This record gives sequence, C-alpha cells and structure tokens, in this order.
Amino acid sequence: MVSIKLGLKQSQKLVLTQSLRQSIEMLQLSTIELAEMISTEMLENPVLEEEDYTNLPSRNTEDKDIASRVNLKFTGDDTVLQRKEELRRNYEDSSDSGYSSVVDDDDRKRKYIENSVLQEETLKEHLLWQARLLASSTEELRLLESVITAIDDNGLLAMPVEDLARLNEVTAADVEKTIAAVSMLDPIGCGHPTVQQCLLAQASYYYDEDDTLKAILKDHFEDLEELRYEKIGKALSRPIPEIIEKSRLIQNLDPFPGRQYSTKKVKYIIPDVEVKYVDGEIIVNVNDDWVPSIGINSYYVNMLRKKSIEKNLKEYIQGKMQSARNLIKNISNRRDTIIRVVHMIMEHQRDFLIKGPGHLKPLTHLDIAGELGLHESTISRVTSSKFIQTDWGVFELKYFFVSRLKSQDSSEHSSDEVMNLIKDIIAHEDPRKPLSDGEILKRLEKAGVVIARRTIAKYRGVMSIPASTKRKKLNMIKERK
Repeated sequence: MVSIKLGLKQSQKLVLTQSLRQSIEMLQLSTIELAEMISTEMLENPVLEEEDYTNLPSRNTEDKDIASRVNLKFTGDDTVLQRKEELRRNYEDSSDSGYSSVVDDDDRKRKYIENSVLQEETLKEHLLWQARLLASSTEELRLLESVITAIDDNGLLAMPVEDLARLNEVTAADVEKTIAAVSMLDPIGCGHPTVQQCLLAQASYYYDEDDTLKAILKDHFEDLEELRYEKIGKALSRPIPEIIEKSRLIQNLDPFPGRQYSTKKVKYIIPDVEVKYVDGEIIVNVNDDWVPSIGINSYYVNMLRKKSIEKNLKEYIQGKMQSARNLIKNISNRRDTIIRVVHMIMEHQRDFLIKGPGHLKPLTHLDIAGELGLHESTISRVTSSKFIQTDWGVFELKYFFVSRLKSQDSSEHSSDEVMNLIKDIIAHEDPRKPLSDGEILKRLEKAGVVIARRTIAKYRGVMSIPASTKRKKLNMIKERK
C-alpha cells in the first residue's frame, strides 16, 4: 500500500516581482519603445501625469497675453478669438464691393492646394494608366492588368508565366506577348521574370542595332557576371577591348527598373546614446528627449490624506500609486545602468573614439559584466536594439563587441583590427597583380596575426571585396577608361 505522509520542507527559489520584471523588460527597450510604453502606462494609470503639462499657463493667462499684444480689451467672459472674429466681421461689413470675401475664398483655395499631401505614384499605377491607353479591347486590358499586378517593386515578374496563363484562361504565348508589351512601357524593361531578360529588353530598345551587346546579354550573361571577357571574346570572335566597351554600355542599363518608383521610405535611426571624447574624457549622454518626464498627480496624493475616503477607493489609489513609483524608479535605474555600461564599453574602445573604425579591441559581454558587477544577461539586454552616436557616425551598440583572434605574440587582435589590416593590404597591392588570399595570409603572419585562409575569404565577403582574379579584371577596366 502507498503511504501518505505530511511534512514541511524548506526550499529557496527566485520569484520575480512585477516591479523587477518591468525593470528587466525596460532594459532591452530602445528609447522610442520606452516612450511608447510610458504613454501606454499613462493611459492605464490615472495617478501618472506628464510633468511638463503642469507648467503650462492656463487658458485665461494665454488669452490675456494675446489680448495685450493685439491691443484688445479682455473682459474675462469673452475670449480673444471672439474679439478677433468681431473685428473681422466689422471689417467685411465695411467693404462696399465685397472684394474681401472673394480674396478670402481664393486664399483658402490656394492654401488647400498648397497644403495637400502629395501622393507618390507607384510602379503599378504608372504602368496601369499606360496599359489603358495601349489596350485595344477589354480582354487585352484584363491580361495587361493581370501581368502588371504580378510585378514586384523591383519591376520583375513575381508569378510564373504558366500560372498567369491558367489564371486568365489564355496560352503561355499570349502571356509572353503581353509581357513583351509591358516591357516597352515606361520604365523600359519591367515585367520580365529575370534580371537578364530585363537588361536584354532595355538593350533592344536603347541599342537596337548593337547585335554584339545583345548577344552578350542573351548567350553569355553568366560569363559577363564573372568578368570572363576572354571567353566571351573568343566565343563571339571579338577583341577583348570591344567586349569591355560593351560591358560599359550595360552599366548604363537598370537591372531593377521598378526601383525608381519604389514607395519605401528611408527609416532614420534615432541614437539612444551619444558619446563624446573631449580632452581625454569620455562623456556619455542618454538621448531621452523622446521620453516623457512623468510624475505623480498631487490630486490623488491629497485624496489619500482625506479621512472620509472609501476603503476600496483608497486601496485602488494606493495600488496605482505604488505602480507609478515603481515605474519612475525603473526608468531612473534603466538610465543609470545604460550610462554605466556604455561608459565601460567606450573605456575599452578608447582607440575607436580617437582613431575610428578598424581599431576595436577584443571585448565580450562577460568582460563588461565582470567589471561592473552585473550579470552577463543584463549587459546583453542593455546592448539590445540600441544605437550610439559618435564622432565617427552612428553604430549599433553590439558593434563594439568583437571576438578575439590568435596571434604569435602575447598581444590580442580583434576581428575588426584584422579586417582593417586586410583592407589596408589590398589597398596597397599592385593593381596589375592583386594578392591572393594565400599571399594576404603570409603578410598577416608577418604582422603577428595567425588566422585560417578561409577566414580571409569570409572577411573579404563582409567588406564586399572580390577575389584577386576579379579585382584584376576590374582594375584593368579602370585603366582603360
């Protein structure tokens, strides 16, 4: 038989309070996200108020101030707007011809037109109005509209031809014919499924008599991408200089013709922290202008002091009051923690503040956590989704954490320093004889840096530096310009 026993047992476990959970969540928020969170809290908690509003003058004060400036008599019962409206009516009544009201109507119309929001035309809209002029029948217009609506923002066809044919109950040849018609609309080249076909359509339109150029795009596109001019020249029985000249013409074409009508807006980054290096001192400033300055409404404080307040109402206000205090405290703690962490990061990366990118030292979250007496997860939350403004530009805070690499001596090198060395070596190489990854590896070893050859290829890819064979061909093109 199973016996049941009663007993007491002591155990320890970590319990997250609501305030502590809120503090942890706030650390990983950006400044804009924090401002949105505070706005939401202010809507839900009546005890909170924005302190800036308490300093605003009253409406009567504003009216009296305006009245004194426009020399109007203020009685207290009438507003300045009423007085100004009365003066305007008197002025219009004194007009014999009614010219004043006509001018006001014209001004209102002009201001309406000037203040109207400009609606940017999308690529599909631009193509559709041309299609309506081009179509000779309802069926033709319907097929044109079907093709145009299947075009993405780059100007490429995003749906297979077979699906379009099945959707419109026509043959694939009919769809191909429609695509050819769409590609001749402005901008030239839209509607084809591949970049190669878009470029070929543009070449046929702008360089119709250049058979060599069209042959390169049609039959040797992959060789063109890899800059294999010798192979193209041999296949077309043309000299290499002529092939290079044709490649320059191709550079005038647009592989993504629809981008000029793209409605995507540039997203600007608002730095969360600004760092200045002045006379050897690191100055850290949190950009919290976006964060509302909040406080506790004195009305509810005075209400709690009343002896006649109901018990349920008192408990409700006390709960909201405690929640408001926790929020204000957590905002302050978040600000102090960010300043401490950023200051310590920049102490380690002092060379970056002085010399700029390419001079970062090896640094990890654990290093900062150990020096500040914080947990590693706290450092990770602080650096999450935050950007820092420096004299060298705006960088994500995570940018300043770089891995360590081995070296022959006792010194340590970061991946940022190694990439800067590779970039410098390539910048000073002979353009006619670019260095291979193996030769770059030997030069790095002479500088005391030991890394794998594949790491060099990886770093070249990060910096968008092509391989030595492609660099040689690109340099050859530059010399012949």
